[in-house]
Amino acid sequence: MPMTILPTPTVHTMYWDNIPSVILQKQREVFAALDVPLQQESAHRIPHGTWMNGVVERMDSDDIVIFCDIDAFPLKRSAYDMAVAHAERGAIFGLSQFSNHKKTTHTYAGPMFMAFRKRVWEQLGRPDLKSSSAYDAAEGMSALAREQGVPLVLHKPTSTLISKFALGNEGVFGIGTFYGDNDFFHLFESREPAYEQLLVAVADDAIAQRPLQFAQYLEAAIALQQGTPLVKKKRRWWRRLLG
Repeated sequence: MPMTILPTPTVHTMYWDNIPSVILQKQREVFAALDVPLQQESAHRIPHGTWMNGVVERMDSDDIVIFCDIDAFPLKRSAYDMAVAHAERGAIFGLSQFSNHKKTTHTYAGPMFMAFRKRVWEQLGRPDLKSSSAYDAAEGMSALAREQGVPLVLHKPTSTLISKFALGNEGVFGIGTFYGDNDFFHLFESREPAYEQLLVAVADDAIAQRPLQFAQYLEAAIALQQGTPLVKKKRRWWRRLLG
């Protein structure tokens, strides 16, 4: 009897009109290089959680739901496959996140890259993924998972180019954060044009499937923090990168 080959789950991401076009382009190029289907949806001024609710609702119970922020992506195909495998086994996979602006005390599966089977969401009571006074977007799903014994797989940050936020009592994250064994990258604050050069550099290495050039990322990040004129610094940096 022939083996059934299941379709590769699509990654869903949304963006507002204030996101630079190069961010959208580079994310598309990374996913294409990894041969992972990506659906970017324009949802200007629609809250993140409201959009996620809509995506989940239109899927079937056995579908694997995958969310990704517009300025995030896997750095290798094996990272995406790992997230899907956890979801297929009934776990909620996500990049570890913490809401510093809420009163919560636990990290949670952040939708900057998050995977779960829709049936798990249904078993949890079809939780609203919108932010609330208690939780950030999708955070309540992790809280329910802890209460009901649903496995949570949280992929922790391992390095960041510009530290900015506390990950509860577990560490820090910030602008240009890498997760796991260089499995995922999330820029954060992609609406700020100054940061796009960081994403472009990391994305180009992922697209070319070459080793990550951390020394060059750090050089650009330090220049941003020190207020070095970005145009001149960027030209020198790109000349070395492309040469």
